Amino acid sequence: MALGRKTGAVALLLIGGVLGALVHAGLSHAGLSYGGLSHGGAPDADEAVPAAAPPANDAGGLTVDAATQARAGIALAPLMAARESQGATGYARAIDAGPLAAIGAEIESARAAADASAREARRLAALAGADAGAAQREVEAARAQARADAARRDLACQRVTFEFGAGLARLGCNGVEALARQAAAGQVAIVRLDFPGGAPQPGAPVQLDLAPGTAQVRVLGPAAAGDSQLQSGGALALLSGQQAARVGVGRILAASTASAGPVRDGVIVPRSAIVRADAGLFVWRAAGANRFERVLLEDGRAQAQGWFVPAGRLHAGDKVVVSGAGTLLGLDHAAPAPVGDD
Repeated sequence: MALGRKTGAVALLLIGGVLGALVHAGLSHAGLSYGGLSHGGAPDADEAVPAAAPPANDAGGLTVDAATQARAGIALAPLMAARESQGATGYARAIDAGPLAAIGAEIESARAAADASAREARRLAALAGADAGAAQREVEAARAQARADAARRDLACQRVTFEFGAGLARLGCNGVEALARQAAAGQVAIVRLDFPGGAPQPGAPVQLDLAPGTAQVRVLGPAAAGDSQLQSGGALALLSGQQAARVGVGRILAASTASAGPVRDGVIVPRSAIVRADAGLFVWRAAGANRFERVLLEDGRAQAQGWFVPAGRLHAGDKVVVSGAGTLLGLDHAAPAPVGDD
């Protein structure tokens, strides 16, 4: 009888130990802890150190601890106040000068043929007048050929207007050939300007953001066709000098025009602080201790020292990330999304 009670007690102790181990393993596997220590006591020395918690991301911004900021090289700089006159903002892109070179070659060929046929018509007319063996029929045929060659030359010159626009045609037929040679040598770039509010007037100055640096061009005149996306009539301009080689064909540049209207207050955002993502431009602004928030840049305009942004969501003195902004973007995408009420 005593032996049976002793055996039963031992069995209960063994079952309790097994159940305790299973509960402890389940809690450890589920990540439950009390005061930073796992249920059952402090971790052994040979246990792996738990990974650092990911950055927190909520509606108020992104929280990144100081150690992560130091490893990512996060640096802040205050925004400086600025003022500028209001103007229009749009886009600029360099267009291919290859078709212009083909037109220039056609003009040269047509001009040579027209000059030769005109000389031949004059020679035959002189012979017929001196009764030196030239028939009147030959004179008329030579004159008809001269007129046909002159018409082909004029049509070749008009191709510039049809294919590029009246702005480029103002350079004249001789200027087209010279422009094609300069474009082939990288000395000039043909730039198309598009503004949602309409094309600027001929002669108006337009500032281009070359990132880095800026350049100023003057409008020649309207382009041949409108932009299918902006639904606006474009204008043409020429960018000359060393900066022309930096404008690749098809590259989209920010463009702006100045006006004599009232000035507006704003800030200058350094280019190193701007992040392009999610179909927009934004910066990371410090929002407290180890916290950053994304601020969308609205109605910004490129300038030589950075981007002018009207006062609104950004103010002078706000500190923005000027180094490591791309790293914050990666952390923001990797951070867990906030959990809803459901």
